[in-house]
Amino acid sequence: MKNTVIYARYSSTGQNEQTIEGQIRICKEFAEQRGLNVIGTYFDKAKTGTNDKRPDFQRMIGASVNGAFQYVIVYMFDRFARNRIDSIMYKNQLKSCGVKVLSALEPVSDDEGGEFYEMYLEWNAEKYSKRLSIRIRDGLTTAIDNGTFIGAKLLFGYGLVNTEKVGKKGAIKRVIVNDDEAEIVRYIFSEYASGVPKLKIADALNTQGYRIKGKPFRGREFEKWLTNEKYTGTFSIGGRECKNMYPQIIERDLFNKVQERLKEKRYFAGANSAKELYLLQGKVYCGHCGTSMVADGGTSRNGKQHYYYACKKKKKSLCDKKRESKDGLELAVTQFAHNFLSDPKNVSRGADDVLAYHEQMTAGDGLRSVEVRIANAQKEADGFVTAFVEAQNPLLRLGIEKKMADLEILLDDLHAQKAKIELARGVKISKQDILLFVAQLLKGDMHDKEYQKKLIDNFISSVYIYDNEIVAYLNLDASKDAKRISLADTNTAKDTLLGVQTLTPLLHQVPTCGRQ
Repeated sequence: MKNTVIYARYSSTGQNEQTIEGQIRICKEFAEQRGLNVIGTYFDKAKTGTNDKRPDFQRMIGASVNGAFQYVIVYMFDRFARNRIDSIMYKNQLKSCGVKVLSALEPVSDDEGGEFYEMYLEWNAEKYSKRLSIRIRDGLTTAIDNGTFIGAKLLFGYGLVNTEKVGKKGAIKRVIVNDDEAEIVRYIFSEYASGVPKLKIADALNTQGYRIKGKPFRGREFEKWLTNEKYTGTFSIGGRECKNMYPQIIERDLFNKVQERLKEKRYFAGANSAKELYLLQGKVYCGHCGTSMVADGGTSRNGKQHYYYACKKKKKSLCDKKRESKDGLELAVTQFAHNFLSDPKNVSRGADDVLAYHEQMTAGDGLRSVEVRIANAQKEADGFVTAFVEAQNPLLRLGIEKKMADLEILLDDLHAQKAKIELARGVKISKQDILLFVAQLLKGDMHDKEYQKKLIDNFISSVYIYDNEIVAYLNLDASKDAKRISLADTNTAKDTLLGVQTLTPLLHQVPTCGRQ
């Protein structure tokens, strides 16, 4: 029997100790079904932001080198890491120790090769949304013409009344002014336009005894209110001008004056706060020593800012690798991915991988497994309801309540997992569809940062940077985990790789790429 450990953590501020207990219980049931021996449990109760700040997570990673366990079971894959880069890095670290990560709720392996598949589904969903938007626009046009409420959260300062008309969901509603709240809105706009800070406006309202949903004003709410054009009675929705849905509370001149002040505040607040996005962060490594290359930069004498990727050891004078131009390197890697996808043979192979991955994702066994677990959890929840009603002891009732809360969270997650599988099953994929998708993808502008990000995020696994060469590893095969090949392996293969070329560097930028 193989050994496993369990790792659990909060996923949001709405979770607490009982959700950790529920995760662990479900993971133990999963281990029992798989015939795995649970030898330890790790969990982080603090809502820490990064993997580096989760103490039990780091202890688990450290313990993996001893060979005592072969698996790590998590409740769902998003409990393991908060982003794909961390997930790849730590899974590779565990994989080098012979340890694999399993999810108790997700029947399909969380291989990082699914990016191409997910990218295709997003494109397909976008096509569907464009068709759907035509129907939505027709509905919006009717609502705008009639001046009826279209749903969503009602803005502070307004109320709703039923009209004489009835729709599919009952009475059709119309927006009216809530006089008491409207006075507060006018006060906020007037004070802010005259230069009073939002916090002081909130303090003044609280001092006068005003409340919002029974709680004091904090000033945070004002930002959304002060920019909401609906208060003027005329606003745009779905590309259409709407004049008869929200009655006017704020005069247009006052609204415009507030927008000018907000614009000034944002300019001064954000003048020195812009952050440069490094598209290869977590994927790029030094060809001299194998260490990660990280964000670096400097300012020239004329005040111009320059951005680079620099070897971490170089910054400590432990490596002689020169810095690489950020924009030049990102463009080179984008060009490599683009060139790879331009080869029909490569695209055909990738399309076959996507089809195979879709088949795995939508297999009947996975859906049936989730449906059985939903039925079992619902049956267990019904039993707890009966037990709670019959229980007389307050402590016993408290224990039952905790278990019922665990089951409620489990059922929500299982239903979400079922919906995800059903959605994927509802998408019919042909090889021709995928080839069409790639053909449209290749039309992008390689100098556009959003386009670069799309190709790098979805196709690049890792990149080694030498003085005049790049060796880039693609993450295209959806049946395999993404793997960062070691520097030693890269050095051995580099000179024989078909796609590697050596060119004279331009300002020490690296314009050439290779593939494994």
